[in-house]
Amino acid sequence: MSDINLNKIRQLDGSLLLVLRELLRQRRTTLVAERLGLSQSAVSHALSRLRVLFDDELFIRRPHGLEPTRHALELSPRVDGLLESMAGALGLATSFDPQTTTRSFRIAAPDHLATLIAAPLLSDLTKSAPHSRFSFSQRLGDDALQALGRDEIDIALGRFGSPDPGLSVERVLDDRYCLVARRRHPRLRDGLTKALFVELDHVLVSVSGEFLSPEGEAPAGRMPERRTVAAVPRFLIAFAVVGRTNAVSVAPHGLASAYASSFGLALHELPFRLAPIRVLAIRRKQADPGTLWLLERIKHAVAPSAGALRT
Repeated sequence: MSDINLNKIRQLDGSLLLVLRELLRQRRTTLVAERLGLSQSAVSHALSRLRVLFDDELFIRRPHGLEPTRHALELSPRVDGLLESMAGALGLATSFDPQTTTRSFRIAAPDHLATLIAAPLLSDLTKSAPHSRFSFSQRLGDDALQALGRDEIDIALGRFGSPDPGLSVERVLDDRYCLVARRRHPRLRDGLTKALFVELDHVLVSVSGEFLSPEGEAPAGRMPERRTVAAVPRFLIAFAVVGRTNAVSVAPHGLASAYASSFGLALHELPFRLAPIRVLAIRRKQADPGTLWLLERIKHAVAPSAGALRT
C-alpha cells in the first residue's frame, strides 16, 4: 500500500463515512444534519473533506438537491459495507444484545454525577452486560454537546442551556444545593443564617483551579459573596477537607447525603433560595439501540437518588 493511501486512510474516520452514507440517501445537507444530530455547517465541512480525500466532487448541487457523481454511486455499497463491519467490530450491531456486547460506552458528566452513579451503573452492567465497559469524561456544557455531535461520546449528562434541536433531551434527576460542614462544627450549633454563611471559610469546587465555579456547575440564582479559602477540582476532595477543618462547602444534596457518613459531615439547608439542579441526559436523536439501552440503565442508576430528593 502506498504512503498516499495510508495518509488518506488516516484521515477517513467513521464520522465522515456516516455523512457520506446519509448524503447518498438523503441528497440534502439539512436532512443529513437532522438525522446525525449535527449542524449544517458541520455536514458541509465533512463534505469538503470527503471531496479532498476522494479527489472527486461526489455531489453536484441541483435545484432539487444534491446529485451524486458516478464515483459517489460506485462508493455507496462499499461505504455501507465498511460501516456495517465497523459496527460489528464495536458491538454496535442493529440487533443489540447486552449479554454478548463488548461495547465501550462513553458518558460525559460533571464530577458529582459521575461520583453518584458510577458504582450503581457498574453493578448493573456487571450483570446485564458482563462483557461491556464504560468511561466517564468530565466535559461540561457546550464542550459536551460538541463532543456528542462529533460522536466522541454516546450520552451527555449535566445542565445545559439550549441544546441543538437535532439532539434528544430527557430530564433524569432533580437535585438541590446544601451546605456541608463537619459534624459538631462550633459555629453551626445554632443553625445557619445568611450572615453566618458569608462569614464562614468556604472550599470551592472548581475544575480549573480558579476561584470561580466552572460554567455549567455554578449554582443558579443569587449566591451571597463568600470568603473562599481554597479551590479543589472534585467534590470528594472538598468533603475530605471540610470533614477535618472548620471550612465549609456548597455541594449537591444527593452527593453530600451519599458521602456524609464517610467523611463525618453534617448537611445544612441554605438560608437563601437557589434554582434547583436539573440534570439532563442528551443524545443524538438517531441513536443506536445500544445508546438507548444505556440511557435506561443510567436512569435506573440515578433512581434511588431521585427518589430520596422527592421526599
